[in-house]
Amino acid sequence: MTGPVLVGVPHDRHPSVPRRAADLAAALGTELVCVAVDEASVREPSGAVMPVDPDAGSPADDGGLSDAVAAALADSPVRWRLERAAGDPAAELARVAAVHDAVLIVVGARRPGMRGWATHLVGGTVAGHLVHDQPRPVVVLPDRHAGDAS
Repeated sequence: MTGPVLVGVPHDRHPSVPRRAADLAAALGTELVCVAVDEASVREPSGAVMPVDPDAGSPADDGGLSDAVAAALADSPVRWRLERAAGDPAAELARVAAVHDAVLIVVGARRPGMRGWATHLVGGTVAGHLVHDQPRPVVVLPDRHAGDAS
């Protein structure tokens, strides 16, 4: 069996990213590892994920992300699991991909609008960092509406 497909799950809970990654995993005959990276948390040496701000609440309270991923993958034939990571998204996706010997990493395209543009300008994109900093293939899923004329 080949390693799993690994997908970075966006915190906006957009279901198309994990769903489309599951379709890719099914086509490859493998499983899916969904990774939600919390940039406002850190991973302790013990492996526990803790918020940088102690008043921010528990990392286990994911704002409905677990439910959104489960709903998006409810009718998928692919075996999947959700893992949490903390810190830099590109570094954490690469780390988790190495742990699972993932066949490839799937991410969504950068956010549209000013926030996405500013993030790209200041620090680059997660996909850009992954492509340059680790050995696995990276698949960038475009926004489904990017080519719509309407």
